[in-house]
Amino acid sequence: MSLVRFLKFSLRQSPLKNFEIYRKLDDAKWGKLVGTDELGNRYYMNPEERYGRERWCLPAAKPSNMDASQIPPRWHSWLHKVTDEIPKFTAAEDAAALHRPKWMAYPHYENYTGTKKASVTYNTVRPKVDAWQPAVAARE
Repeated sequence: MSLVRFLKFSLRQSPLKNFEIYRKLDDAKWGKLVGTDELGNRYYMNPEERYGRERWCLPAAKPSNMDASQIPPRWHSWLHKVTDEIPKFTAAEDAAALHRPKWMAYPHYENYTGTKKASVTYNTVRPKVDAWQPAVAARE
């Protein structure tokens, strides 16, 4: 990041807001608040930025708990320019437009891999291969 860009960033907003953005994104960004999702993530847009950097999300989670799966699908499609239509405030307002299949998770939830809520498989089949048990001789 250039010095000029950083100075522009620090003069546009309050120091507290600048600290939050820099801590969560590791980048200097400013823009217009476009919307907020049900998880508390805030979405911004700045058409002055270069292509690919003009839309971004400021996550509601702490930096240590941030995960890409915490962004709902409709906002993900807006961030990646699949659609230019800004999603409605709630998922219920968007449900009719999405034509969501019954098997899809609704409402959106984050990926629980590595947590206590993770899905664990249960196997009822006997193992086909027995684990090797070494014969241990007593030491003299």
